[in-house]
Amino acid sequence: MLAYGAEALVPVKISHSSPRIQDFNVEETEEGQRLALDLIDEVRDEAHAKIMEYQKKASFYYNLWVKEMFFKQGDLVLRKVEASGVGQKGKLAPNWEGPYKVKSIQGRGTYKLETIDDDK
Repeated sequence: MLAYGAEALVPVKISHSSPRIQDFNVEETEEGQRLALDLIDEVRDEAHAKIMEYQKKASFYYNLWVKEMFFKQGDLVLRKVEASGVGQKGKLAPNWEGPYKVKSIQGRGTYKLETIDDDK
């Protein structure tokens, strides 16, 4: 209903009429349209609730497989190339760069990295 709404009929002389056109009543149609406009907010709320329920289920199933990892200072890690924004780009470019050493822990899941050459 939100995507397509009500179907419009063109008032054209038709040589053979269908039962749908024969039973057309202007007053009932206008009343139905007013009722549909009154209920549009409820239809939108219902659609929004369905979307939120779907997103909640999708995130639940996604998070079942995600494992959070924490690193300690001094661990060697690889960094995703997208995060740095430098280097080769394209389908055949490497996805990871490094290794890097964890210099310090900034916050939950945030680390300050240094190259291994900086350590010397």
